[in-house]
Amino acid sequence: MRAEDLAAGRFDGARIESGIVDWDTLDRATLYSGTIAGLRQEGSGFRAELASAKARLAQDNVPLSSPTCRAHFCGPGCGLSSAAHSARARVVALDADSGMVTLDLADAAPFRHGELRWLDGPATGLAARILDTDGSLLTLAGRLDPSLGEGLRVRLREGCDRTIATCAARFGNAVNFRGEPFLPGNDMLAHYPMPR
Repeated sequence: MRAEDLAAGRFDGARIESGIVDWDTLDRATLYSGTIAGLRQEGSGFRAELASAKARLAQDNVPLSSPTCRAHFCGPGCGLSSAAHSARARVVALDADSGMVTLDLADAAPFRHGELRWLDGPATGLAARILDTDGSLLTLAGRLDPSLGEGLRVRLREGCDRTIATCAARFGNAVNFRGEPFLPGNDMLAHYPMPR
């Protein structure tokens, strides 16, 4: 475990188990299981905050109404296949300071608002949000690691702006839309009858 890996978030959400083992019989029992909720550097070491299964009780599991879709694109509730909306490419050029990456794709427009996941190099496994595209040029959220270079493989997944129009027209998936785009807004609460 390196400090760079901790700072990059590679261990965020990692599963933790601790327990006891009887070395004579190899019987084992788990005393605690949970996930890493947060990591921070402290002196020459680090401190991890753990979250047990009880942390899920604090979550609000009742979905609130919203005009945009609550489903994660190609995730549970969406119904679309991640493989059908993904592509692989190689990095042709990279500007770490501006967060811009040029790929060996003719047109990266379908991946606007999507995700880029590094398959090679020092950032292997990490993902970045795609803010914008222009031909084969992508603008990523956040600053890139300067040690990333040309020739690295990436996996791209298309993005969705979570509107009913995009869901219906672009993906033909309006039946799985998880939002309420036609509910009246808060301004309807302020309406009252006027005398004539």
